[in-house]
Amino acid sequence: MKKNILRGFVITALLVLTISSVGSAKELRMLSAYHENFIFTKGIALPFMDNLKEVSGGNVTVKFNGPDVIPTFEQFQPVQAGVFDLLVTHMSYHAGTIGLGVAIDATTADPTKRRAPGGVFDFLDKEYNKVGMKVIAFPPLAPYQFVLKNALNGSTPSFDGLKLRSNPSIQNTIKALGGAPVTMAGGEVYTALQKGVIDGAPWTTVGVKDFKWNEVADYLVRPTFASLSLMICMNLDKYNALSDKEKAWLHEAAKKTEFDSIAYYKALGDTEITALKAGGMKETWLSKDDAKNVEKYWNDGVWAMAIDKSGKVAKDFKALAIAQGLTK
Repeated sequence: MKKNILRGFVITALLVLTISSVGSAKELRMLSAYHENFIFTKGIALPFMDNLKEVSGGNVTVKFNGPDVIPTFEQFQPVQAGVFDLLVTHMSYHAGTIGLGVAIDATTADPTKRRAPGGVFDFLDKEYNKVGMKVIAFPPLAPYQFVLKNALNGSTPSFDGLKLRSNPSIQNTIKALGGAPVTMAGGEVYTALQKGVIDGAPWTTVGVKDFKWNEVADYLVRPTFASLSLMICMNLDKYNALSDKEKAWLHEAAKKTEFDSIAYYKALGDTEITALKAGGMKETWLSKDDAKNVEKYWNDGVWAMAIDKSGKVAKDFKALAIAQGLTK
């Protein structure tokens, strides 16, 4: 009889612990600018979700919601309002609300240096706090490259007379290289190249194969340059409501995701470039002067965009990045 009573107490205790564990588990709602099967999601959003679940022992999980729930360019406000907890995005998508974030792409994609105390990460976090958001991570993606229909002739400026697909972040780089920017979404590039509407397009070293641009363009422009990053941010009130332990888990997962993304996109980019070359794509080079300066063209363009939108605070941010050796 005593054994049965003891067994009953043990079973009851285990049930209470299980119920308490389930009850204390927290599920955060994430919005992502990219669909679940997109390469940026596979290398950043999904690994972050897995990392957070792992480091928290399953106590904090994330529910994914893509642009089919809220369109990409409309996602910042619902997270600001607390309808969703987390956002994975690129900073240019909410530049109308806070334009300073784009400037992280003008800094060296080194998570350790970015996170130095009082450095660029902390600077941007304080600015995003002012609009009700908490910066969680800046996971690096991959270097930029241009894809062209035809080879370059070696003259300066390298893109003289060429029309290239553009977005706000890279239009100044295209102009500095002598090209004419044509704003369009990445999904429109294939047809535009095929019909001769544009002569080329910029993209990272991952994704050209997915878009199948190699079917309508023959050249990869070298050198590659810069490195884009995405942003993971959180509603500030929701962040402040987390326990200290939950915040620690969140930041541990964020840092791990930043380093994981570097390795992931490096390996993926190398594999993709090898496959593109094996399929017939060739390299063509910017002129000597442009090759030497393309990184500066990019940085100057991004800083100009940030300063245009954010004024003095962007100038202060640039001065900090220069002082820390994180920009040219």
